[in-house]
Amino acid sequence: MLKGVKEFLRSRDGNISLLYALTLPVVLLATGIAVDYGRSAQVRTKLNAAADSAVLAGLTPAMLQQPASIAQAAVTDMFNGQIAGISGIVPGSVSFNPVVAPSSTNALIRNVTANYTASVSTDFAGVLGVSSITVGGKALASAQTPPNIDFYLLLDNSPSMSLPATTAGITQMQNLTSAQESGGCAFACHQASTGNGDTVGNPCANGSAAGSNGYCSQSQGAQIDNYALARLNSITLRLDELNSAVSTLMQTASTNSSSPIYSTPPAYRFAVNSIDSTWSIGFNSIMALTGSYATKWANYSSNFGVMEMFANNDGCGNSGCTVDNGVGDVASNYDDAMSNALTQLPTPGNGSNVAGDKPQEVLFFVTDGVEDEMSGSIRLIQAINAGTAHNYCNDIKAKGVRIAILYTEYLPVPVNSYYVQNVEPILPQVGPALQACASPGLFYDAAIGDDLSQALSSLFQAVVQSAHLTQ
Repeated sequence: MLKGVKEFLRSRDGNISLLYALTLPVVLLATGIAVDYGRSAQVRTKLNAAADSAVLAGLTPAMLQQPASIAQAAVTDMFNGQIAGISGIVPGSVSFNPVVAPSSTNALIRNVTANYTASVSTDFAGVLGVSSITVGGKALASAQTPPNIDFYLLLDNSPSMSLPATTAGITQMQNLTSAQESGGCAFACHQASTGNGDTVGNPCANGSAAGSNGYCSQSQGAQIDNYALARLNSITLRLDELNSAVSTLMQTASTNSSSPIYSTPPAYRFAVNSIDSTWSIGFNSIMALTGSYATKWANYSSNFGVMEMFANNDGCGNSGCTVDNGVGDVASNYDDAMSNALTQLPTPGNGSNVAGDKPQEVLFFVTDGVEDEMSGSIRLIQAINAGTAHNYCNDIKAKGVRIAILYTEYLPVPVNSYYVQNVEPILPQVGPALQACASPGLFYDAAIGDDLSQALSSLFQAVVQSAHLTQ
């Protein structure tokens, strides 16, 4: 008998089954508890989303016009509606406490803070006496009552903006000017002096074709320049699209400011300037600051055109453009334009209707970003602020003015030697340089074929948009 007992104790047969039987309940319980906690995490994610939606509901344009008590009720209603379909929440366990209050530093700003807690029922942890798991979270959002804003538009109208708006237009323009240079000229340059090598082969003023030598006779009148040639063939230029986009922008602003959702609608004013005037490099006022911008731009928009040159590589030397300036076609002096903008822009306020307050100030800059200016006797073709000792973008932003930039990408013209030698090598630097110049969130890149009207309107909405989650 003693021998049999010893053999039984030494035997390992069936140990795995015994251990499995002993540990199985523990494994199942641990797995079940993990399932409970996983489900509670999913419920918390849904509750967080509901809280985010709720605090934003208290900051809609309509709610910003209402007292804090009404906005707070809207926040609570939105949260309760959002969580109604979430399963697993213990009935009566949800606590939601929103607070709607103005900012202590800016009367235009309203803050909404909401804390919540809720209990999520368990299926497995109840064995251990845990019938529910408590979850919680917090959402914060801030918005500004639509402020009064003055918009100062700085528009690039250098010769590069006279490129056709599409690749098809570029090809058509090159085909029409094949007699001018190898591969043709895609730039619809506006020139006072015609009958030269840059208009050879173009039609004559009376509409007839040039003679066999490529030029017009005296009886046919002066040859038309490439700008007129593009007009004759209904080729839409990048500048045409920009002009139309500005009209759309102002109509968008007018509609926004007159929306019935505002009990006190925001007041907007616009001024429009171009980088280049018709005869000098720098800064040209097209429309002075006005609150009647939509109707006035309809009258002033015809004054916004491509910079007129005396001839190719010869800028105008006077307002009549009867002589060249002797410094070539240097045509995108950003330093001069931005320094003039800095002088023109006043110190901004908060944009409220409180007595003594002033409008906010925004510089809307639309450009292809290729700077072309003289530095002493050296001609610089570079991205904005490249290698310059003075950064006017930083000066403007330091003044409290926001900069919104629409980057109208320089359209590729690979058959043009000027483009290949001077522009193409610096293009990778242009976008990042313009984005660094813009205020955060106010940069838009418009590639070839993009709708500039939509791009400008989107940028405008980004400027006036105020509600955002902060946590």
